[in-house]
Amino acid sequence: MRWMLRIPISRLLAASLVATLAGCATTQMTAEWRNPAFDAASLKGGRVLVVCRAPDEAVRRGCEDQWSNQLGARGIVAVRSYSIPGFPWASPDASEEMKAALRASGVATLASMSLYAGGVAVVNPGAQVGVGISAGSGGGHRGGGFSVGGIGISFPIGGATAAQSLAASSSLTAVAQGTLVWSGSASTPASGDILAQVGALTQVTIEAIQRVGLI
Repeated sequence: MRWMLRIPISRLLAASLVATLAGCATTQMTAEWRNPAFDAASLKGGRVLVVCRAPDEAVRRGCEDQWSNQLGARGIVAVRSYSIPGFPWASPDASEEMKAALRASGVATLASMSLYAGGVAVVNPGAQVGVGISAGSGGGHRGGGFSVGGIGISFPIGGATAAQSLAASSSLTAVAQGTLVWSGSASTPASGDILAQVGALTQVTIEAIQRVGLI
C-alpha cells in the first residue's frame, strides 16, 4: 500500500490564472464624462459630502473612509454620509430627499460611488489528497490524473476560495446649482480583498477628477 499526495492540474491552472490576472490587469477608469459648461472654480475650497452605496454596511463605511482620507490628503474637507444621523444615503442623487439633506449639510459638492461586482470571477479549489492502493504492480500519471492498481480516491483538504473583480460608478454634483459635473466608471482585477479593491477604485476615481481640474 502506498500513500500519495497530489495537487490536481485544475488547482495549478486556477492559481496560474489568478497570478496572470493580478500581474496583467490593473485598476483603471473605463469611462468618463465632464460637464464642459461648468466652472470648476466654484467648487474649490468647499466641503465635499461623500456617499458610498454597497450591499454590505462595512464596505459602504470603508468606502467613505477611503474617500475622506484620500481627499483629506489633498487638502479637501470631506464629510462621510454615515456620520450624519438619518442621512438618506440610499436615495438617488437627484431625489428631492437627497437634495434637501445636502442643502441642510452645508456642503458644496456631493461625491457618490456605487459599488458592484465586476465581470471576472476566479474560483481556486482547495488542494486534494489522492490515495492509491496497489499490489506493487506499479502505475503512473495519465493526462494529469492518478492511477495505481485500478483504485484511486481523491478528496479536498481545505475549502475553495473565490476572487471577484469589483466595479464602481461615481459622480460629482454641484449642490448649489444641482448640476452633474462629472461621472465615471472604474474597475479592478479579480481579488479576494474587497477593501483593498475599494481603496484602489477610490484612488483612480479621485485622480481622474483631479486631472480635469474639479478638485
